[in-house]
Amino acid sequence: MTGNTFLDLLISLGGIAIMVAVSWGLGAWRTAKVDAQSARERLAFDEPDFRAVEMFVSADGRTAAALSEGGGEVAFVFAAGTGLGTRRAKRGAAELSAEGCDVVARLGDITAPRLRLKAPDEATAARWAGRLSGATYN
Repeated sequence: MTGNTFLDLLISLGGIAIMVAVSWGLGAWRTAKVDAQSARERLAFDEPDFRAVEMFVSADGRTAAALSEGGGEVAFVFAAGTGLGTRRAKRGAAELSAEGCDVVARLGDITAPRLRLKAPDEATAARWAGRLSGATYN
């Protein structure tokens, strides 16, 4: 260290900023893809008691959502760097909305605050947003 407290603090903060930037940059290069098979395998590993009966896989291969047997819970599988992550919630606990052709799930989780599922059309997005939230869809 230099002996100057202010300079030492600046050097430390600069080093931390560089590490954070590199970590963010590497995380931006996400290579994992989600399909129905990989989502089911990840759910079986992370949530062995969750029985997915219906699944919606995002068109971009970044996210999938599943309804449980009985319809009381939903689970989300999403790409996280080179692997997959999962979040499970009671149906209706996550804020879900259809935004154009996207279904947006706001989970309130700091590590996965918002997940986006791309649907082929607006009607499909609206239908799945309703199904995952437990709302009726006309």
